[in-house]
Amino acid sequence: MNTLKGPFKIIIKEMNPTFFWNVGITIALMGLFIILSFYTDGNEQLGITFGPFYVIFLVYPFILMKAYKCILSLGGTRKQYMIATFLSIGIYLVLSAIILNGLYSLSPYVLNQGYIFHMGDLVNESNPFLYVWIDVLWMFILFGIGVLAQTVYFNLGTVRTLSVGAVLLIGSLATVFFADLGPLFEFFITEQLAFVHILAGISALFVLLSYLFMKNGPLEKGDRYLFSRGWKEPKPE
Repeated sequence: MNTLKGPFKIIIKEMNPTFFWNVGITIALMGLFIILSFYTDGNEQLGITFGPFYVIFLVYPFILMKAYKCILSLGGTRKQYMIATFLSIGIYLVLSAIILNGLYSLSPYVLNQGYIFHMGDLVNESNPFLYVWIDVLWMFILFGIGVLAQTVYFNLGTVRTLSVGAVLLIGSLATVFFADLGPLFEFFITEQLAFVHILAGISALFVLLSYLFMKNGPLEKGDRYLFSRGWKEPKPE
């Protein structure tokens, strides 16, 4: 494969089934909320429609690893795999945000009572394009977390990944119990838009780190050593 066309088609083929499943689940949720709106009292929150799409972007990196060996076996490179993945994710981010906000914009006309919660409601802005942008940012944030987790898991293997996870868990618990997180929560509540953009910036760093690791990634899971056996990595492609 001398171009991105082949890897791009393979990635899209892997993404399509889960994407359309999520479209169906989201529409089904919307139908459920329409039914519930006839039984609710007052302007109550009925639920959310963004859940399935947010979750799938967190797990997409794990799903797309099935295409990794396929692309390499057909003569593609690791760089082509990563670039095709990022391009495909960008396309589906925009499509997902359009679908979610289309349903959200339609909800006042089809719900008898109540409303559907949108993450953009936390920003206290009525601009519809900002709502689309908020969805894109949150899905990108979750994708960044997922792609870094998958990269660590694939490069280090199960045992070492669990060890790293245990250290991070202990550090997180220590932070929660012993650090003063009041200012952080206050910043989250009062400066939601800035907070989301900061998280998106961190997620972009995660994506960059994942690209740097995977552009010379191993063929098999866990086939990279950092300390005891020296740094082992395949020939760059």
